[in-house]
Amino acid sequence: MKQYAVIHAVAGLFEGYSDTTCEFFPTEEAAIKHINQHLDDYRKDEMCVNIEHSGDMMHTFVTMTRDYDDYHACVPSDMEHDDWVADNGDDCSVEVFRLIEIDCERYDNAPSTEHMWLTWDQQDTCQAWDYTPLCMSLVARVSSDVMDNDPSVHGLEQLTDFISSVYYGNHAFIDIDDYVMHAFRIPKPQSVK
Repeated sequence: MKQYAVIHAVAGLFEGYSDTTCEFFPTEEAAIKHINQHLDDYRKDEMCVNIEHSGDMMHTFVTMTRDYDDYHACVPSDMEHDDWVADNGDDCSVEVFRLIEIDCERYDNAPSTEHMWLTWDQQDTCQAWDYTPLCMSLVARVSSDVMDNDPSVHGLEQLTDFISSVYYGNHAFIDIDDYVMHAFRIPKPQSVK
């Protein structure tokens, strides 16, 4: 059985990067409908100056700025969109929607109390790992990564909060130096929207 996750995030580490969300859907059509509803709202906002997406809707980028007059004066006449964003990074934000297909066969074959997790690399705005670990595997790998990247008191405090979130919540987040990751608990199939 498959599920579809829609990640909505600010690209990179711009303001709001810790507010990344993930919603799960039973069909790809439902997930695309969800993204399109958001995009319809963005299209009504004058601060939205650009929406780009792949043909399959797997990757969608929304550029927002308060300086939309400057954007429209410069793009595409004087510069490309990406160049304008690079030059005006402090005055704009790029939001990302990612549609991720998840194989939930593990839930079908071995019912357990553990959950699978979808990991999100906030800095690179992509799925962090190419697999969906169970709770213990998630905690073990993140623990190893933290010890490799930042074994300081701050790193260990972040790790403690992350582990607690894995076992008591639906979303875990860790932010240490160059390691910024969200983990979202994948619902068991009967509880997907």
